[in-house]
Amino acid sequence: MGALSILTNQRFKGVLAIAIYLIALVSSLGVAYYYNEDMNKAKWQADAWMNPVVTQEEEKSMKWVRENTKERETFVTDIFGGEHMMGESLREGTEGGDWAIIPNVVTRMSEVNEFYKTSDAQKASEIAKRYNANYAMIPNRQIFAGFEWLWPEKTKLQNTQYFELVYKDGDFEYYKIK
Repeated sequence: MGALSILTNQRFKGVLAIAIYLIALVSSLGVAYYYNEDMNKAKWQADAWMNPVVTQEEEKSMKWVRENTKERETFVTDIFGGEHMMGESLREGTEGGDWAIIPNVVTRMSEVNEFYKTSDAQKASEIAKRYNANYAMIPNRQIFAGFEWLWPEKTKLQNTQYFELVYKDGDFEYYKIK
């Protein structure tokens, strides 16, 4: 039986057709799986950008900031909170503003990101003081300090040796750095 007779054999043709069908099916499922995973990742990354980057509570808090802090006072903020604070109250954020003139901007973004991520109160306080911040803004939204979207880690703020709650509106808070 030669190669030609194998290719013309009906049974072989049926098996070959099923094999081709299964390969196509498995390939399609694999493509669909990776497409879905990629879409989920893209959606997760985009969701934060679709949510408010300044909340109503942040806006309302500007009255308290103007009435209870000095002009040019420095607050630990993420990028959007810092921009908002500078524009609304003439106070400064650890982030935001003209990045082209800020020395060691990547280090600053990394450390502010760590301020919001860490549960270590002493470490967070040291970061705040490194940038002459007397207050920390803890927004009721995800923050973006330059590297990733994240929810502020709040357990460190319960340590009254380093932090004192001075303003609260729902889940939005300001803490005095001691």
